[in-house]
Amino acid sequence: MDGTRFGVFQVSSHLVGVPADHIHEMFILGDVRVPPRCPAYQRGAAVLRGSVYPAIDLRVCMGHVSARTEHESLLAQLSEREEDHRRWLAELEASVRERRPFTLAIDPRRCKFGLWYYAFETDDPVLRGVLDEFERPHAEIHALASEVEALQAAGRGDEAVRRIAEARTGLLASLLDVFQLTRAAMREAHKEIGVTVELAGRRAVLVVDRAEAVADLEEIGGPDDPLANTALPVELFARMARWRGSAAPVLVLDLAQVARLGAAPGAPGTT
Repeated sequence: MDGTRFGVFQVSSHLVGVPADHIHEMFILGDVRVPPRCPAYQRGAAVLRGSVYPAIDLRVCMGHVSARTEHESLLAQLSEREEDHRRWLAELEASVRERRPFTLAIDPRRCKFGLWYYAFETDDPVLRGVLDEFERPHAEIHALASEVEALQAAGRGDEAVRRIAEARTGLLASLLDVFQLTRAAMREAHKEIGVTVELAGRRAVLVVDRAEAVADLEEIGGPDDPLANTALPVELFARMARWRGSAAPVLVLDLAQVARLGAAPGAPGTT
């Protein structure tokens, strides 16, 4: 495309291209200060070596939930699923003492956590390794329900209660440890990328998920242009292209439009 090379970045499920000659540097995004009156797409003020730049969240600009919000929601869900298993064991004990059927999930794939766990995918090997630690204690604590049911049926309710007490300090404690380790691993793995770019004579930071490459792009036009039939905010993009040698579509940012976002009221350095 006119000899211009592009930085290609992952933003949610999309690839986004930024002209390489407008990119100054990329860095791991740290804490971002949020001043009053910031629109949702403005993450606030990113500080890099003492300089302050408006940070524009490309996910939000494209109609997606920000990676930060998505990450915080996932951590909150894991805490809820941890609490589910405390309640699960308490309900199992109550069902024994009150001599009534246990009605919560026995199959580890059918509880709320199991539904999430067996569908979740990650390409982070450290996080994947931590997640694999769930398999044994999670399956075994759910298997306890069948064991307790058999003990009850045999008239050995006291033994069933003892088995639950042992599980509370054994299996459940092991499972809760893995929940804690997983949240710590997720916090460590969550690293958004800041891309410092030149926008209309001033610098700003684009917040993206991941840097993919610096590459040549081939423009897509005519009836093959996916921008012609998309729910994305097309005004943000100058054109659709392909990564040369790949079929992957790349949305090429219109930097003039992005500059207007960076200069909106509430952005750092504006009034």
